[in-house]
Amino acid sequence: MPNNSSLLNNIEPLSAYGEYSDAPVQQGKHAYVPANHLGGELSPYLLMHANNPVAWHSWGDEAFFTAKREDKPLFVSIGFYSEHWCRVMERECFSDNEVAGMLNEICIPVCVDREERPDINDFFMEVCRLQNGSAGWPLNVFLTPEGKPFFCTTWLPKRSIGQMPGITEILPRIKWLWHVQRDDVEREASNLVLLMNSRLETLSSSRLRGGRIGKIKAYEAVNDLRKVFDVRWGGFGGAPKFPESQKLLFLLRMAGGKSGTSGRDKSDALTMTDITLRRMWRGGIHDQLGGGFSRYAIDERWLAPHFEKLLYEQAMLLLTVSNAHELQPMSQFHRLFAEDIIACIIKYFCDDASYSQGFKSSVCGDTHEGEGKYYLWSEDEIRHILPESDAGLFCAAYGVLPAGNFAQELGGSQMGQNILYEASTVTDLAKRYGIKGTEVGSRLSECRRLMLSARDNRYPLRTDNKIILGWNGLMIGALSKASVVFGVSEWRDIAERTALFVQKNFHTKDGRWHRVWLSGKAYTSALSEDYAYFLWGVLELYKAVKHFSPDSEKQLGEWLKSAQEIADAMISQYWDEKNGGLFLTGEDKYIFARMKSCEDANSMPNANSLAATALTQLGIILEEKKYTDYSRKIIECFAHYARENTLASLTLLISDIDWAGAKKKPELKPEPKPVMTDEELNAPEPAPAVVVETEDKKPSRTPRRSERAERRRAGRTRAR
Repeated sequence: MPNNSSLLNNIEPLSAYGEYSDAPVQQGKHAYVPANHLGGELSPYLLMHANNPVAWHSWGDEAFFTAKREDKPLFVSIGFYSEHWCRVMERECFSDNEVAGMLNEICIPVCVDREERPDINDFFMEVCRLQNGSAGWPLNVFLTPEGKPFFCTTWLPKRSIGQMPGITEILPRIKWLWHVQRDDVEREASNLVLLMNSRLETLSSSRLRGGRIGKIKAYEAVNDLRKVFDVRWGGFGGAPKFPESQKLLFLLRMAGGKSGTSGRDKSDALTMTDITLRRMWRGGIHDQLGGGFSRYAIDERWLAPHFEKLLYEQAMLLLTVSNAHELQPMSQFHRLFAEDIIACIIKYFCDDASYSQGFKSSVCGDTHEGEGKYYLWSEDEIRHILPESDAGLFCAAYGVLPAGNFAQELGGSQMGQNILYEASTVTDLAKRYGIKGTEVGSRLSECRRLMLSARDNRYPLRTDNKIILGWNGLMIGALSKASVVFGVSEWRDIAERTALFVQKNFHTKDGRWHRVWLSGKAYTSALSEDYAYFLWGVLELYKAVKHFSPDSEKQLGEWLKSAQEIADAMISQYWDEKNGGLFLTGEDKYIFARMKSCEDANSMPNANSLAATALTQLGIILEEKKYTDYSRKIIECFAHYARENTLASLTLLISDIDWAGAKKKPELKPEPKPVMTDEELNAPEPAPAVVVETEDKKPSRTPRRSERAERRRAGRTRAR
C-alpha cells in the first residue's frame, strides 16, 4: 500500500452530503460517490479511511440519524492504525469501489478508532465474544438504527477464502435479512441485548457482592498457570502467543510475598517468569536491532511476530522486568532488557529530544512494501552490509537462511526473507568458531550497529502520533519503577517531564481530563482506564522522586496533590453508587449499557483492578481511610466473579493482597462521621442490648452501647 501519510496530513474537508446511488460503483466508471465524512478528523486511523470510496461517518448523532432516516442498518468497523489486519481490510475492501458501492447502498458505514474510543471497542468486543466465542481487529458489527447489534465478525477478505466468507458475500445476505426477515433480525438484536445485560449483571451484581477474593484463590491461580505454562518456549498455552504481562506480574507478586506462598510456588513463579522473558528476548518478537517488542507472535516459539509495537506493551514489559530484578537483583539480563525497551521508546515513540511531549501510541509494522518488510532481510543484503569476516558469524547468530526463515501467515510460503532471532548463544558461537566469547559479543555488537544504520535508511515506519493519557500513565509508572530498581535517575526525569506535559495539556479547567492529545489539541473525554493508569503512574513517580530526592518536600507534595485530584475526579465521574466499582464506559446514548468488569486484557491491567491498587497506595501515603475503603468496595464488587475466573482477574488478586496488607496499618485515619441532624439527635433512646447467658454463665454476646447512641452523643458534643 503506497505511503499516503503526507496526503492524510493535508486533506481538505470533502463536500457535504449528496444523494446515495442505488447501484454499486463499478471500477473504472465515473459514477457518483457518496461523501466520505472523515476528512476533518484528527485520528490517523480515521484519516487512513478518509480517501476511501466508502461513505464513512464517525460515531455520533449524524450516523444514527441517517440510519433512522433511511431505514438502514449501521456497519460499524472498529480498529487501530498500527494493526496489520486493519490495514489489509482497508486496502483490500474499503478502498475497493465494488465493496464501497455495496456498503453505501446497504448500510450506513461508521469507522471507529478503538484507541480514541476504547469504550465503544470494549463494549462491542464483549458482544462479539458472546455471539462468536472470540473477537479481534478489525471488529465489524452490524447494528439496528437504535444501536442494537445483530451480527458481529472480525477481518473479512473481499471474497471467500476457504471456509471464510468474504464481505461481498455477507453484505447481500445482510440486505436480504434486513428487508425480508426483519423480525428475525430484531429478535437476534434483542437477544444479544439481553445476553449482554445478563453478562454485565453477572460481573458486578449487588446480589453477588461481598468479601475478599482470598489468598487461597491466589495460590490456586499459581497452580493453574503452572498447568498451562509452556516449559520449553515460555508463555502460556500455544500459538498465537502474547506477552501477557499481567500473568508474569502476578507470579512475581506471589514470589515476593512475605508469607503464605510455599517455597515451591515461589520457585516456580520465578522460573516461569524467567523462562518467558528469556525466550521472548531471543525470539523474533523482540526487535534485535532497535529494541522493544511486537504485540504478539503467531507461533509458539515467539519467532514470527505481527510487527506493530504498542506503547502499553513496552510499559508493561518494562514494569515486569523491573519487578523481576527487584526480586533477583543479581541478574544482568534484567538490566539489558530494561535498557533495550527504553532505547526503543526513545527512538520510536518520542519526537522531542528532551522527552517532554509525551509518548506516541504505536509504531506500525507495515510499509508500502508489505508486512514487516522493514524488519526482514535476505542473506545477500546482510552480506552486502557487513564485513565479509563477520557476515557468517552474524547469520549463524541470528538464524539467517539462504531461503529465508520467515513465512507468510496466510500462504505459508517463504520468500527468501529472514526475521532476526537469537539462534545461537555467544558461548555456542565461541565454541563453534574457536574464538573468545568476549570477541564474539564485541563483533556481534558492531554488526548490530551497522545493520541498524542500514535499516534506518529504509522506507520509514508509520507511527500513530496520538498521545494517550492512560498509556502515558503506564509508561510514567514503569519508567519510575525502573529508575528506582536499576538506580537510573535519568529515567525518573523522563517520567516526570512526561507527567508535567500531561498535566499541562490534558487537564481541563473544571477538573476533568481528556484522553487524547494530537496536533496541539486535547480531545475525547478521559475514561476510567485513563484515570486509573495515570493515577498509578503518578504514585510510582512520587515514590521515585522520594527515592532520589527525599528532601524535595514541595515536589513530593505537588505530586501527591495531583494524585489525590486524579483519584477524586475518577471516583466522581465513574463510580457506580448502586453496586460499587468503576464503570469502564462513559455516558453514550448509543451504547445501551455501561460496561463494568475486572477482567485484564492480554497485556493491559483492568481499570478497576489497577484503580484498587492505586487507591490502596494513596490511602496509605495520605493516611486517608476513604481511599482504602473505595479499594475495598471495588474488590467486594468483583470478588465473586474473580473467585470463579481467577486467571482473567489476576490484577484484582494482586489488589486484594495489597489491600489486606494495608488494612492492618494502624496509621490510616478513618473518615469523620457525618454530623447528625436535629431529628436524629432528639430520637428516643433504643432499648438496651439483651444479654443471653448460657449454662456456664458466660454471655453469648458482649453487651455494648448501640452505635446509634454513640453517634447521638458525638453529635450533641459537636452541636455544643
